[in-house]
Amino acid sequence: MRRLVFAIALLAVATAGISASFAAVRHAKTLTFSERFAPALELMAQR
Repeated sequence: MRRLVFAIALLAVATAGISASFAAVRHAKTLTFSERFAPALELMAQR
């Protein structure tokens, strides 16, 4: 019984992690190059 509960909990955590990673990938694709690297480019311009 304990194994079943542990397996279900592990599956739930894995599913949440996978869906979060897909959401992050989807969000990253919507950003343009300048939107992603604008803070870094500003810092490089200041030097």
